[in-house]
Amino acid sequence: MRALAGTLTLSAALLYGAATFAGNTSPSMLDEDERAMVEELIPFDMDGFVLHDEPRPFRGKSFLDPDGKKIDLSEFEGKVTVLNFWATWCPPCRKELPYFDELQAELGDEGLRVVTISLDKGGAKKAAPYLEREGLDNLEAFSDPKARLSREMGVLGLPVTAILGPDAREIGRLTGEAEWHSDEAKEWLRAIVKATGDQGA
Repeated sequence: MRALAGTLTLSAALLYGAATFAGNTSPSMLDEDERAMVEELIPFDMDGFVLHDEPRPFRGKSFLDPDGKKIDLSEFEGKVTVLNFWATWCPPCRKELPYFDELQAELGDEGLRVVTISLDKGGAKKAAPYLEREGLDNLEAFSDPKARLSREMGVLGLPVTAILGPDAREIGRLTGEAEWHSDEAKEWLRAIVKATGDQGA
């Protein structure tokens, strides 16, 4: 029994060490200078943005792509992702959507991806017509109608926008609305893309 306990303890220690090592080599991990730069460039209307000490992996909780297929955040590896939770019944969310549409159009070829996830219970059947009606052609109708992902990520109010690094780990987030299409926001996001791109090189 003691031998089994010792084996389990050793296995746990090895797993913890591997996880720690993996976290330290994450391309989403910013060094001290990069963190200072990212914090310095945060736009004035995003002063509530929380930059995590370490990237946070949120895996295994599924949501739906525009075709209704179950996916998780690993689908967004490879680019910095602006991940926005919204709903058609949320006025600040509706106000922000054109800003995200503009971001995707302008920075989509610069290593940035914008993903908007609707929390409407009707899923894409509710979100897609709204996006089409508003002419938001650069946004896709991802949805989380059962709130699996949003609960996992601790989304308690809307809108919430998280920044994911190139390995789909969350670098930080903002709760509340902001002018994501401003020149300051674009400069800041380009800096994050550059910092994480340099890390991953």
